[in-house]
Amino acid sequence: MELQINMSEKVTEVTQREMIRIIGLFRKQGFKGNYLSFQHVADEGAAYFVVMGDENNGNQGLFKANLLTGEVEFQYMLDEDHVVSK
Repeated sequence: MELQINMSEKVTEVTQREMIRIIGLFRKQGFKGNYLSFQHVADEGAAYFVVMGDENNGNQGLFKANLLTGEVEFQYMLDEDHVVSK
């Protein structure tokens, strides 16, 4: 039996291991909140978009995290014009 892998199909689902590494990166930099969404950044290897929510006031922000460089960058606050699709 032969296993064929189509390299043109990109893996888009973030694994549990990746999520744990991303959360560790955020915590290392002092971020606190609820992690609502994780998504690979297209064509950027170890980069991810992460939506975090503030448990106190319900605000949500979009961040970009890079596991290779250890950088976490705030992108923008989510509002009615910027929402995360479910």
